[in-house]
Amino acid sequence: MPGQRAEINREELVMTAVTGEITSPAMDGNPYEVSANGEPIVPVGVGGIRYNVRVGMPAFGWVGDQVEPGVSIAHPLEEANDALNIFACVGNRVQVRGGDAAGAWGTVTGKHEEFRAYKHVLVHLDSETLERLLPGDTLLVRAHGCGLRLPALPGITCHSLGPELWDAWDPQLRDGRLVVRVAAIVPPELMGSGSGRLSAAACIDLQTADEEMLQRHGLSALRLGDLVAVRDWDAAYFTGYREGALTVGVIAHGDSRLAGHGPGITILLSCSDGSIEPAMDAAANIALLLGLA
Repeated sequence: MPGQRAEINREELVMTAVTGEITSPAMDGNPYEVSANGEPIVPVGVGGIRYNVRVGMPAFGWVGDQVEPGVSIAHPLEEANDALNIFACVGNRVQVRGGDAAGAWGTVTGKHEEFRAYKHVLVHLDSETLERLLPGDTLLVRAHGCGLRLPALPGITCHSLGPELWDAWDPQLRDGRLVVRVAAIVPPELMGSGSGRLSAAACIDLQTADEEMLQRHGLSALRLGDLVAVRDWDAAYFTGYREGALTVGVIAHGDSRLAGHGPGITILLSCSDGSIEPAMDAAANIALLLGLA
C-alpha cells in the first residue's frame, strides 16, 4: 500500500558555513594494533585522502582498519571541529575552497569519531578532484539539517540528516509510522565501540569478529553508504540498548579487525515508541540515492 510523503520542518532549518581541513594520517611510535585473533596489524585508512575507496564499495575486505571513504576533514581548533561534526549532515554540499581543486563540489557521507583521538567529517569528491587535493586544503560545508524533525511524528529524533538525503531517500508515512528503506537490519548485540556516546556526532561500530553471526543476519555484504536499521537501540540523545527502540544510520567507514570494532554507523533517525518501520531494499545506499559516482 503506498504511503504519504513525510514532511519535515524545512523552513525552520538554519543553513550555516562550517569549514575543515583535509587531515593527514597520524601514527605514534608503535605502528601495530592487535586483532581480535591476536595478530599484529598496521591500521591504514583513517585520515587524509583515499583515492580508491568511496561510498557504494564493500565495507569489508580492505587491508586496513576502519577505512574512511573519500576525504576526511577536521578543523584544527577543537571547538570549531566540534561544531563542524555536529552541524554537518549527511547529504550536505561541500565546496573545496583552497588548493588546486578550489571550486570543486562534494557531499558529506558520514562522520567518524574515535574517543579522545579524532573527529572526522567524511566527504565524497569525484576521482578527478581527488587527484588535485592535498592534506591541508580547506573545504566549506553548507551545513543544513541540525534540528530537523517530523511534526507529525514527535517521537522520532533526527541527527546528521541533511534535507538533501531526506528528499532522495523519501521516507513515507503509512498507518501512523515512518517507513524507511534500509539495506540491512542489525541486532543490538552486535553494537560495539561508541556505545554510550552522544548521538549527535557518534559513529557506533558494528562488531564483526563473529563471522557466523554476520552471515546469519545478512551483514557480510554491507557496503559503505548502506542505510541500516538497528533493533532495540535508542539514540535519541545518547546511545544504548532499549527494548522496542529502533535506530537508523548510514555505514560511514569500513570494517575493523579489532575486537569490539567494525563498520561504523553514523546515526540519522531514532525512536523508542515504534514510530519507525524499516523496509528492506538492497538499493538503500546513499551512493545510489545521491548519485555519487
